[in-house]
Amino acid sequence: MNSLIMSMSGTRGVVGGTLSPQIALNTGLAFGSLWKTGTVVVGGDTRTSHDTYKSAVIAGLLASGVDVVDIGRVPTPTVQQMIHRFNAVAGVVVTASHNPVIWNGLKLMNGSGSFLEDVEYARFKAIYDAETWTVGGWNQQGKLTIDSTAMDSHVHKILELIDCTAIRNSGLRVLIDANHGAGSVSDPVLMDRLGVKYDILNAEPTGRFAHDPEPLEKNLDQIKEKLAAGGYDIGFVQDADADRLVILDENGRFIGEDYSLAFCVDHILAIENEVSPTVVVNLSTSRILEWVAAKHGGKTIYTKIGESHVTQGIKSNHAVVGGEGNGGVIYPRIGWGRDSLVGIVVALAHLAAKKKTVSEIVSTYPQYAMIRDKIAVGSQAEVTHAIAEIRNRFSQFSQNDTDGVKVTLPNGWVHVRPSNTEPIVRIFVEGDTLAVAQDLMKQAQLS
Repeated sequence: MNSLIMSMSGTRGVVGGTLSPQIALNTGLAFGSLWKTGTVVVGGDTRTSHDTYKSAVIAGLLASGVDVVDIGRVPTPTVQQMIHRFNAVAGVVVTASHNPVIWNGLKLMNGSGSFLEDVEYARFKAIYDAETWTVGGWNQQGKLTIDSTAMDSHVHKILELIDCTAIRNSGLRVLIDANHGAGSVSDPVLMDRLGVKYDILNAEPTGRFAHDPEPLEKNLDQIKEKLAAGGYDIGFVQDADADRLVILDENGRFIGEDYSLAFCVDHILAIENEVSPTVVVNLSTSRILEWVAAKHGGKTIYTKIGESHVTQGIKSNHAVVGGEGNGGVIYPRIGWGRDSLVGIVVALAHLAAKKKTVSEIVSTYPQYAMIRDKIAVGSQAEVTHAIAEIRNRFSQFSQNDTDGVKVTLPNGWVHVRPSNTEPIVRIFVEGDTLAVAQDLMKQAQLS
């Protein structure tokens, strides 16, 4: 089922199917009418429909009377950074993130450079649904500006705020799989500025992905084989809009999305050196983040799934760092969104500081086992049934219903929830061992 999905995490649909240019135009009209005045920054990833949907949303924004700065094909976090640079009221990213190549979508940001908060999204959606947007006359149209310096500006800010001296002196050798996505645009700029030796796989920004754009282990055979052949210290893979990052060690072993986040958070907590630091992650994130936070004398707070909820949690709890277990690092010192460029710099700084290999560092972490699965759904009734079934099966254990249902057991946990970005129900389990995780997944399987 490839339905149109609209949520705080963004609008996503199939190009030429459920997602039409009209939807992008209406989104621009409604979003511009929400802010009424000011500047909106627009950019997007490298998907082949980039120009179609970006042009449509820009048309709607301009017609509503707001000004637009078009920064072209860039990572999602670059749009978030440019909101600050241009003192903009909001931002729009044309992307379907990790969804397959046939999809595209729109992510909406506020003036802080983070996803819309609940009240803001509700106001936008009310305008969108009722079509009560404003269309200005000849003297009330917005102004369009094209800016081609966004990528340099984003990289400059990261390197200004993170000490990269040790990286530049490390002699590290890096392999990155950009998968023809937005990382193809950002990675050469970042790597050249860092002064490390690097190679990029699938480096052309064509949007014709060499493999499924979700950076899961099953999709990463090419980079795993090249790393296993030797010659590199670390491997990185980004999703299509380069907000998520996963790490592979020097031998080509995929360390996992959650452990990629933990690897970065470990170094951030070390350099921040804050007493009793707080880390904010979502409910589906591995307990390895609890372990890392405790190692630095801190605590972990869990939120609903979705970058907006994690960001709000970071703000309200004055957290040092946060993120999502899918490899999304959020470092508020630099920005309010998941940022793979920040993750790359922090991971390299971690290696340079420790003077150890990735495998040696990860071997010091407790090795929890996580398994992810998903089932397609056709209606809200199916979602409700799935969650109720899990509640019943695990009724004797502690349950958290903040987002779907999360069951905590003595040796692991099970989390079942509806996806914010696809017509599926996601199932996450984690166990103290792989055998425990497999048993929990077996118990959680839904027909």
